[in-house]
Amino acid sequence: MNIIDPSTFATNGVTIAADATQDQWADIHRTILLCRSTSRLWLKQSREFAATKWGADYVAEVEIQLELALGLPQPEPKPDINPADKAKGIVTIEGITQQFALWSRKMQPEIVNWDRVKLQRALDLLEPMEKQAQEIRARLSA
Repeated sequence: MNIIDPSTFATNGVTIAADATQDQWADIHRTILLCRSTSRLWLKQSREFAATKWGADYVAEVEIQLELALGLPQPEPKPDINPADKAKGIVTIEGITQQFALWSRKMQPEIVNWDRVKLQRALDLLEPMEKQAQEIRARLSA
């Protein structure tokens, strides 16, 4: 069983002993890679928990305060893709459904061959729709 000294990891960096063995370094590096690969999921789950319990406004407020306190870089504003006169368009749920049906029909043969990166990206994009469907089902059941 590999136990990593908690003093190895700190908010200002990682400490690797000069006499670390290859196995010790590999354990440290594995932990770093694991954290990198799962941090998005952890953040998402944490945000969903707090949003459900205290609301999305609370989550946004606390997250901004924490990011500032930790000195994390603020996200860069994304440029508008649509011209100002086209930015107010509405996409109907019927239109979304038609587009999804078309996409699904064309992509189904390829999806079975997707790697984990493509699968995760697709899941990230579909989850908000799945969550909305769950909320609607719950309201229909009430």
